[in-house]
Amino acid sequence: MKKEGMIKIRFVLSIGAIAAITAGCANNPLGGSTTQPAAARDYQELSGTWQLTRGLVNGRPVPASQLRKTILITDGNTFRFPKASSVGTHPAGTFTLNPNASPKQVDSVGPGGPRAGQVTRGIYEILGANQYRACWSPPGAPRPTAFESPPGSHRILQYWKKIGPVPSH
Repeated sequence: MKKEGMIKIRFVLSIGAIAAITAGCANNPLGGSTTQPAAARDYQELSGTWQLTRGLVNGRPVPASQLRKTILITDGNTFRFPKASSVGTHPAGTFTLNPNASPKQVDSVGPGGPRAGQVTRGIYEILGANQYRACWSPPGAPRPTAFESPPGSHRILQYWKKIGPVPSH
């Protein structure tokens, strides 16, 4: 794959990861209402250190070498990527969730880069105690309604596996 393609994938993954992390927030300041017990339960399940196990970006599979490098840490309403992840322009950010929507909704905001402050809208589903999936639209685009990333959609579909707790600082 060309270097330009890898840079684009890293950028898109960073946006998607931000959105994925968004799924751990216990409140929803970006709008809508949440039920505290549902949000608290989802936060508990989504808090930790995660590795990307499978992903599609605009219909194209994420290369295995990139999957191995993509680690996400969620803690409260924040997310971050360890430096080793080399995911791109958004190494950290904040997120909110709406566990009462169907499918469950997540919004994330990255503090830096060319899209600083823009909301990335997504959906998420907890698949088990140590797995979840998320699907993200580009910032400014409508929220996805299904877990899919067809060519031309510019959506990011991610599958995550928990590999540990939140590390101490």
